Amino acid sequence: MTRLAGGAIASLALALVLSFASATTTARASARLQAPAGIPPCPSRADAPDVAALVERIELLLNGRSSVGVMTMAIRTPSWSRSLKLKVWAEGKDYALLRVLEGGPRETGMMTLKREKQIWNWLPQAGRVMKLPSGMMGDSWMGSDFTNDDLVRGTSLADDFESKVAGVEPIGGRDAWHVILTPKPDAVIVWGRIEMLIDRKTCLPVTERFYDEDGELAREMRFSDVRTVGWRQFPAKMTVVPAEVGRETSITYSEIEFDVDLPDDTFSLQRLRQGR
Repeated sequence: MTRLAGGAIASLALALVLSFASATTTARASARLQAPAGIPPCPSRADAPDVAALVERIELLLNGRSSVGVMTMAIRTPSWSRSLKLKVWAEGKDYALLRVLEGGPRETGMMTLKREKQIWNWLPQAGRVMKLPSGMMGDSWMGSDFTNDDLVRGTSLADDFESKVAGVEPIGGRDAWHVILTPKPDAVIVWGRIEMLIDRKTCLPVTERFYDEDGELAREMRFSDVRTVGWRQFPAKMTVVPAEVGRETSITYSEIEFDVDLPDDTFSLQRLRQGR
Protein backbone atom coordinates (compact mmCIF):
# COMPACT_ATOMS: atom_id res chain seq x y z
CA MET A 1 0.00 0.00 0.00
CA THR A 2 1.36 3.48 -0.88
CA ARG A 3 2.20 5.54 2.23
CA LEU A 4 1.79 9.29 2.01
CA ALA A 5 3.05 10.34 5.43
CA GLY A 6 6.36 11.90 6.40
CA GLY A 7 7.81 12.51 2.93
CA ALA A 8 8.37 8.80 2.32
CA ILE A 9 7.12 9.24 -1.24
CA ALA A 10 9.51 10.87 -3.74
CA SER A 11 7.81 11.99 -6.90
CA LEU A 12 8.86 10.38 -10.15
CA ALA A 13 9.97 13.78 -11.43
CA LEU A 14 12.37 14.19 -8.49
CA ALA A 15 13.68 10.67 -8.97
CA LEU A 16 14.48 11.50 -12.57
CA VAL A 17 16.32 14.68 -11.58
CA LEU A 18 18.47 12.84 -9.06
CA SER A 19 19.31 9.96 -11.40
CA PHE A 20 21.37 9.81 -14.57
CA ALA A 21 18.52 8.24 -16.52
CA SER A 22 18.73 8.02 -20.26
CA ALA A 23 16.28 9.76 -22.57
CA THR A 24 14.52 6.43 -23.12
CA THR A 25 14.08 5.91 -19.38
CA THR A 26 12.73 9.44 -19.04
CA ALA A 27 10.18 8.85 -21.79
CA ARG A 28 9.01 5.63 -20.17
CA ALA A 29 8.72 7.30 -16.77
CA SER A 30 6.75 10.16 -18.30
CA ALA A 31 4.32 7.69 -19.83
CA ARG A 32 3.72 6.15 -16.40
CA LEU A 33 2.67 9.57 -15.12
CA GLN A 34 0.05 9.98 -17.83
CA ALA A 35 -3.58 9.26 -17.10
CA PRO A 36 -4.88 5.98 -18.57
CA ALA A 37 -7.48 5.84 -21.31
CA GLY A 38 -10.89 7.01 -20.16
CA ILE A 39 -9.60 9.92 -18.04
CA PRO A 40 -10.42 13.26 -19.74
CA PRO A 41 -7.23 15.30 -20.30
CA CYS A 42 -6.53 18.45 -18.32
CA PRO A 43 -7.20 21.33 -20.75
CA SER A 44 -4.43 23.82 -21.41
CA ARG A 45 -4.69 27.15 -19.64
CA ALA A 46 -5.52 28.81 -22.94
CA ASP A 47 -8.45 26.51 -23.63
CA ALA A 48 -12.06 27.15 -22.72
CA PRO A 49 -12.67 23.94 -20.75
CA ASP A 50 -15.35 21.37 -21.37
CA VAL A 51 -16.62 21.85 -17.84
CA ALA A 52 -18.59 18.60 -17.69
CA ALA A 53 -15.45 16.66 -18.70
CA LEU A 54 -13.41 18.66 -16.18
CA VAL A 55 -15.75 17.75 -13.32
CA GLU A 56 -15.81 14.12 -14.46
CA ARG A 57 -11.99 14.11 -14.51
CA ILE A 58 -11.86 15.33 -10.90
CA GLU A 59 -14.19 12.56 -9.73
CA LEU A 60 -12.25 9.89 -11.60
CA LEU A 61 -8.95 11.15 -10.19
CA LEU A 62 -10.20 11.28 -6.60
CA ASN A 63 -12.05 7.96 -6.72
CA GLY A 64 -10.19 5.74 -9.16
CA ARG A 65 -11.63 2.45 -10.36
CA SER A 66 -11.23 1.31 -6.78
CA SER A 67 -9.20 2.38 -3.75
CA VAL A 68 -8.14 1.44 -0.24
CA GLY A 69 -6.95 4.09 2.19
CA VAL A 70 -6.26 4.95 5.80
CA MET A 71 -7.02 8.45 7.06
CA THR A 72 -7.27 10.49 10.22
CA MET A 73 -10.34 12.61 10.88
CA ALA A 74 -9.78 15.57 13.21
CA ILE A 75 -12.89 17.31 14.59
CA ARG A 76 -12.68 20.70 16.31
CA THR A 77 -15.57 22.59 17.94
CA PRO A 78 -15.66 25.53 20.40
CA SER A 79 -16.10 23.13 23.34
CA TRP A 80 -14.27 19.91 22.39
CA SER A 81 -12.01 18.22 19.86
CA ARG A 82 -11.17 14.62 18.99
CA SER A 83 -9.68 12.47 16.26
CA LEU A 84 -10.59 9.15 14.62
CA LYS A 85 -8.51 6.80 12.50
CA LEU A 86 -10.48 5.32 9.61
CA LYS A 87 -9.99 2.76 6.85
CA VAL A 88 -11.94 3.16 3.63
CA TRP A 89 -12.54 0.75 0.75
CA ALA A 90 -14.26 2.11 -2.37
CA GLU A 91 -15.21 0.95 -5.86
CA GLY A 92 -16.29 3.60 -8.33
CA LYS A 93 -19.12 5.86 -7.24
CA ASP A 94 -21.54 3.20 -6.05
CA TYR A 95 -19.73 1.18 -3.40
CA ALA A 96 -17.88 2.23 -0.26
CA LEU A 97 -17.07 0.72 3.14
CA LEU A 98 -15.69 2.71 6.06
CA ARG A 99 -14.41 1.32 9.37
CA VAL A 100 -13.35 3.19 12.52
CA LEU A 101 -9.96 1.72 13.47
CA GLU A 102 -9.26 3.99 16.44
CA GLY A 103 -11.57 6.30 18.37
CA GLY A 104 -13.57 6.36 21.56
CA PRO A 105 -14.97 3.14 23.07
CA ARG A 106 -18.34 3.70 21.39
CA GLU A 107 -16.91 4.47 17.94
CA THR A 108 -14.09 1.96 17.49
CA GLY A 109 -15.22 -0.87 15.22
CA MET A 110 -18.20 1.02 13.76
CA MET A 111 -18.64 0.54 10.03
CA THR A 112 -20.61 2.32 7.30
CA LEU A 113 -21.50 0.57 4.03
CA LYS A 114 -22.81 2.18 0.86
CA ARG A 115 -24.29 0.11 -1.96
CA GLU A 116 -25.56 2.36 -4.74
CA LYS A 117 -28.11 4.66 -3.06
CA GLN A 118 -28.46 2.69 0.20
CA ILE A 119 -26.42 3.00 3.40
CA TRP A 120 -26.11 0.75 6.45
CA ASN A 121 -24.22 1.21 9.73
CA TRP A 122 -22.73 -1.60 11.82
CA LEU A 123 -23.01 -0.80 15.55
CA PRO A 124 -20.61 -3.16 17.38
CA GLN A 125 -21.85 -2.36 20.88
CA ALA A 126 -25.41 -3.24 19.89
CA GLY A 127 -24.27 -6.08 17.64
CA ARG A 128 -26.63 -5.09 14.85
CA VAL A 129 -26.89 -3.43 11.44
CA MET A 130 -29.03 -0.31 11.01
CA LYS A 131 -30.18 0.91 7.59
CA LEU A 132 -29.90 4.66 7.20
CA PRO A 133 -33.08 6.43 5.99
CA SER A 134 -32.50 8.42 2.79
CA GLY A 135 -33.52 11.59 4.61
CA MET A 136 -30.43 11.33 6.84
CA MET A 137 -27.86 11.54 4.01
CA GLY A 138 -27.23 15.19 4.84
CA ASP A 139 -26.83 14.54 8.58
CA SER A 140 -23.51 14.77 10.40
CA TRP A 141 -21.32 11.65 10.48
CA MET A 142 -20.05 10.92 14.02
CA GLY A 143 -20.46 14.53 15.12
CA SER A 144 -18.15 15.82 12.39
CA ASP A 145 -18.75 18.47 9.74
CA PHE A 146 -18.74 15.77 7.05
CA THR A 147 -22.15 14.37 6.19
CA ASN A 148 -23.08 10.73 5.60
CA ASP A 149 -23.22 11.67 1.92
CA ASP A 150 -19.64 13.02 2.00
CA LEU A 151 -18.12 9.99 3.65
CA VAL A 152 -19.60 7.44 1.28
CA ARG A 153 -19.55 9.66 -1.82
CA GLY A 154 -23.30 9.44 -2.23
CA THR A 155 -23.57 12.43 -4.56
CA SER A 156 -21.87 12.49 -7.96
CA LEU A 157 -20.92 15.95 -9.20
CA ALA A 158 -20.74 14.62 -12.76
CA ASP A 159 -24.05 12.73 -12.73
CA ASP A 160 -26.25 14.79 -10.40
CA PHE A 161 -25.36 18.38 -11.37
CA GLU A 162 -25.39 20.71 -14.36
CA SER A 163 -22.14 22.70 -14.54
CA LYS A 164 -20.87 25.91 -16.11
CA VAL A 165 -17.76 28.09 -15.92
CA ALA A 166 -18.49 31.51 -14.42
CA GLY A 167 -14.99 32.91 -14.98
CA VAL A 168 -11.40 32.79 -13.75
CA GLU A 169 -10.34 33.89 -10.26
CA PRO A 170 -6.94 34.25 -8.56
CA ILE A 171 -6.42 32.16 -5.43
CA GLY A 172 -3.16 31.67 -3.54
CA GLY A 173 -1.09 33.06 -6.40
CA ARG A 174 -2.75 30.76 -8.94
CA ASP A 175 -5.55 31.11 -11.46
CA ALA A 176 -8.62 28.95 -10.96
CA TRP A 177 -11.75 28.28 -12.95
CA HIS A 178 -14.89 29.31 -11.06
CA VAL A 179 -17.38 26.51 -11.75
CA ILE A 180 -21.03 26.62 -10.66
CA LEU A 181 -22.94 23.35 -10.24
CA THR A 182 -26.73 23.25 -9.90
CA PRO A 183 -28.73 20.07 -9.18
CA LYS A 184 -30.42 18.34 -12.10
CA PRO A 185 -34.24 18.35 -11.83
CA ASP A 186 -34.46 14.64 -10.98
CA ALA A 187 -31.52 14.57 -8.54
CA VAL A 188 -32.16 14.20 -4.81
CA ILE A 189 -29.65 16.74 -3.48
CA VAL A 190 -29.43 18.55 -0.15
CA TRP A 191 -27.69 21.61 -1.67
CA GLY A 192 -29.11 24.47 -3.70
CA ARG A 193 -25.82 24.82 -5.58
CA ILE A 194 -22.09 24.15 -5.28
CA GLU A 195 -19.38 26.54 -6.44
CA MET A 196 -15.89 25.16 -7.13
CA LEU A 197 -12.53 26.76 -7.75
CA ILE A 198 -10.41 24.44 -9.90
CA ASP A 199 -6.68 25.08 -10.38
CA ARG A 200 -6.10 25.79 -14.07
CA LYS A 201 -2.61 24.25 -14.00
CA THR A 202 -3.35 20.97 -12.21
CA CYS A 203 -7.12 20.68 -12.82
CA LEU A 204 -7.49 19.80 -9.13
CA PRO A 205 -10.15 21.32 -6.86
CA VAL A 206 -9.00 24.08 -4.52
CA THR A 207 -12.29 24.83 -2.77
CA GLU A 208 -15.94 23.80 -2.91
CA ARG A 209 -18.58 26.11 -1.44
CA PHE A 210 -21.94 24.58 -0.59
CA TYR A 211 -25.07 26.75 -0.58
CA ASP A 212 -28.45 25.78 0.82
CA GLU A 213 -31.72 26.08 -1.08
CA ASP A 214 -32.10 29.68 0.15
CA GLY A 215 -28.76 30.64 -1.38
CA GLU A 216 -26.95 30.95 1.96
CA LEU A 217 -23.39 29.65 2.27
CA ALA A 218 -23.55 26.55 4.50
CA ARG A 219 -19.94 25.38 4.42
CA GLU A 220 -16.68 25.37 2.50
CA MET A 221 -14.47 22.38 1.67
CA ARG A 222 -10.76 23.06 1.13
CA PHE A 223 -8.35 20.72 -0.66
CA SER A 224 -4.64 20.81 0.16
CA ASP A 225 -1.43 18.82 0.60
CA VAL A 226 -1.29 17.68 -3.03
CA ARG A 227 0.93 14.62 -3.47
CA THR A 228 1.85 12.30 -6.30
CA VAL A 229 0.41 8.79 -6.08
CA GLY A 230 1.40 6.74 -9.12
CA TRP A 231 0.40 8.82 -12.15
CA ARG A 232 -2.08 10.96 -10.17
CA GLN A 233 -1.79 14.15 -8.23
CA PHE A 234 -4.03 13.74 -5.21
CA PRO A 235 -5.07 16.21 -2.45
CA ALA A 236 -4.27 14.20 0.68
CA LYS A 237 -6.09 16.63 2.99
CA MET A 238 -9.69 17.85 2.85
CA THR A 239 -11.03 20.33 5.39
CA VAL A 240 -14.67 21.28 5.93
CA VAL A 241 -15.34 24.68 7.50
CA PRO A 242 -19.06 25.22 8.21
CA ALA A 243 -20.73 28.60 8.50
CA GLU A 244 -20.93 28.04 12.26
CA VAL A 245 -17.94 29.85 13.76
CA GLY A 246 -15.35 27.80 15.60
CA ARG A 247 -16.02 24.43 13.93
CA GLU A 248 -13.75 22.56 11.53
CA THR A 249 -13.23 18.96 10.44
CA SER A 250 -10.34 17.65 8.37
CA ILE A 251 -9.48 14.26 6.92
CA THR A 252 -5.87 13.50 6.01
CA TYR A 253 -4.81 10.35 4.17
CA SER A 254 -1.72 8.58 5.51
CA GLU A 255 -2.06 5.63 3.11
CA ILE A 256 -3.82 5.33 -0.22
CA GLU A 257 -3.77 2.82 -3.06
CA PHE A 258 -5.80 3.17 -6.25
CA ASP A 259 -7.12 0.68 -8.80
CA VAL A 260 -6.79 -2.35 -6.52
CA ASP A 261 -8.55 -5.70 -6.86
CA LEU A 262 -10.99 -6.06 -3.96
CA PRO A 263 -12.54 -9.34 -2.73
CA ASP A 264 -16.04 -10.02 -4.05
CA ASP A 265 -17.59 -9.76 -0.56
CA THR A 266 -16.00 -6.39 0.31
CA PHE A 267 -19.31 -4.52 0.05
CA SER A 268 -21.64 -7.29 1.22
CA LEU A 269 -24.06 -7.05 4.13
CA GLN A 270 -22.68 -10.35 5.38
CA ARG A 271 -19.24 -8.85 5.80
CA LEU A 272 -20.74 -5.79 7.47
CA ARG A 273 -22.61 -7.97 9.97
CA GLN A 274 -19.37 -9.76 10.77
CA GLY A 275 -17.82 -6.41 11.66
CA ARG A 276 -14.71 -6.89 9.56
